[in-house]
Amino acid sequence: MIKQPNGITNVKKTLTTLLAALPLCVFAQQNVIEQRQDAFNDIDSLAKQTEEALSKSDINWPLITENSESLKNHSHALLSLFPQGSQENSKAKASVWNSPDKFQRLLKQMDDGFQTLYQASLNQDSSVAELGLERAQDTCGSCHRSYRSRW
Repeated sequence: MIKQPNGITNVKKTLTTLLAALPLCVFAQQNVIEQRQDAFNDIDSLAKQTEEALSKSDINWPLITENSESLKNHSHALLSLFPQGSQENSKAKASVWNSPDKFQRLLKQMDDGFQTLYQASLNQDSSVAELGLERAQDTCGSCHRSYRSRW
C-alpha cells in the first residue's frame, strides 16, 4: 500500500463527504418545492371553502376559524419557502429569485390578508373576514400573473 500525504487523504475524505451529501441537497430542494406546492394547493382549496362559508346566511364560524388558521399558517410558511437555489424544477419564474423584493412583498400582502381573516374569524366579524380574504386572493392572482411560468 502506498502511503499518501495527509493533505491528499483529507481532500479525498472531503470530496467523498461532498459527493455523499449531494443527493441530500437535491432532495432538500425538491422537498422545499413540494412544501410550497402543497401550501399553495391547500390555500386554494381552503380559501374557496372559506369564501363559500362566508357567503351563507348562517355562518359556520368554527369552520372559518379553523380554515383561516390553516391559511395564515400556510401563507406564513411560504415566506421562507423560496430560498436561493430552489428554482430548479420549479414552476416559478426566475424573477422570484433574481428580483425577490416585489415577490416577497406580495407574499407578505397575502399573509397579511389571511392574518386579517383569522383575527376577524375570532371576532366573528364577517365584513372584516371577507375583506381579509379578498385582499389575500387578489394578491394570489397578481402574483401568479407575474411570477408563475405555467399559468
